[in-house]
Amino acid sequence: MSDYSTAADTTVATVSNVDGQLIMPFYIICDVSGSMSGDIAALNAALAQLRTDIMSSPVVDDLTMLSVITFQSTAQTVVRLAPPSEVVLPTLAARGGTNYGAAFREYHRVFEEDRERLKADGKQVYRPCVFFLTDGGPGDSDYLQTFRSLLAYDPETRQGNKAFPYLVSFGFRDAPEQVMRQLAYPDFGNARGRWFVARSGDIGELLKSMTSAIGNTVISSGVSAGQGAPQIVPPTVPAGQGMQFGEAGDLV
Repeated sequence: MSDYSTAADTTVATVSNVDGQLIMPFYIICDVSGSMSGDIAALNAALAQLRTDIMSSPVVDDLTMLSVITFQSTAQTVVRLAPPSEVVLPTLAARGGTNYGAAFREYHRVFEEDRERLKADGKQVYRPCVFFLTDGGPGDSDYLQTFRSLLAYDPETRQGNKAFPYLVSFGFRDAPEQVMRQLAYPDFGNARGRWFVARSGDIGELLKSMTSAIGNTVISSGVSAGQGAPQIVPPTVPAGQGMQFGEAGDLV
């Protein structure tokens, strides 16, 4: 059986009846370009609190894995996919430009490696969930083409990446709303990706709210798997931060 459903609503992986523990992979893609230099300490603190929050649930630690990818002019995986209790967070530093395409290419590369590794270990791999955090617009003009060519799927023709991720975009400061809308995925089916945009407020508090929303999704999704009905539980709007919110494919 394929790891992924090809029905119209393909946000959820198909869990087969074969033996093997289910793993729900979550990837956090963080903008660490030069414009983040004044906020990088807050980002480091927010990620550390996120890990602590997720580790509070032993069931979630057994059923979920986390990875962290950073991007600027280039991108790199700074935390390989692992259970939250085994994650060692590096101290991030800000520099360089804002190349979205580099982030998408790195995610695609590392997920393919992670999936093969987990399957070789006898695991069942749930559809990945990706959180994309940025404070600015893309510096590369072909970012959307890169995104679509690597990560998108056409449910009508069944062409493209059947392992496409559920993607939630978080934009703040100068991140364009229209771009955040474009990156929320899938944009078809009953369960669609979500986007969040914040234009004002204390960046440290915004990052805490965003990573708290991420943590709630990871914990709720992991609990659903522990109860035998796995699903990605989309994040909700953080309270008190004045964020705009929508689903992929919303009319504008």
